[in-house]
Amino acid sequence: MKPWITVGEAVSPDGTRLELVEHDGEYVIRADNLPLMSTRMHFSEVELARIACKKLKPGAKVMIGGLGLGYTLRSALDLIPEDGKAVQVELVPEVVEWNRGPLASFADHPLDDERTELVQGDVTEVIRNAHNEFDAIMLDVDNGPSPIVDERNGWLYTDPGLQAIRRALKNGGKVAIWSADDEPKFPGRMRRNGFRADRHRVRTHKGKGGIRHVIFTGRKT
Repeated sequence: MKPWITVGEAVSPDGTRLELVEHDGEYVIRADNLPLMSTRMHFSEVELARIACKKLKPGAKVMIGGLGLGYTLRSALDLIPEDGKAVQVELVPEVVEWNRGPLASFADHPLDDERTELVQGDVTEVIRNAHNEFDAIMLDVDNGPSPIVDERNGWLYTDPGLQAIRRALKNGGKVAIWSADDEPKFPGRMRRNGFRADRHRVRTHKGKGGIRHVIFTGRKT
């Protein structure tokens, strides 16, 4: 059996050790040895954009928090209008390098699309500073409402964080939040902060069976 090979390493600002590892053509990003995402099981990342980017108007501007393996960005680019823009926010520079290098072909080079605007920084700061700017926001940040890498990421899913997301959205805009697990009380929190909320269970890969993740959605009311 072939061993897993470390292709790249990084340390996030909070000290978490990130690794890009490869085995027999499959790539996985790990955080402190915990698998976060895989090129083999990425369908829920594609669905995150598909759910968020339905029926966008010409000139739509969307934002993706967390680059990961590039699949959500690619899916968003496939759905937004030709004159639209996708703002991709990623905190860790090495993750961007991996997506320009060994991962680039898996999602068909989404960072090279002229509609992509890359922001290397903290997605919470981008959201705090945005007002009535985005038609859709997609968040795939640290496992969802229950962060496992950095507890500071949990701010996005608190009342103040959701209020900031609402301010960043245009009227009628939509937020979609990827989560590894269900959080039964989270839709109620979204409604309390001015969203028409829903949840979607999605598979990690196409076909029947397998692991399911959850995507929470909220339409700004």
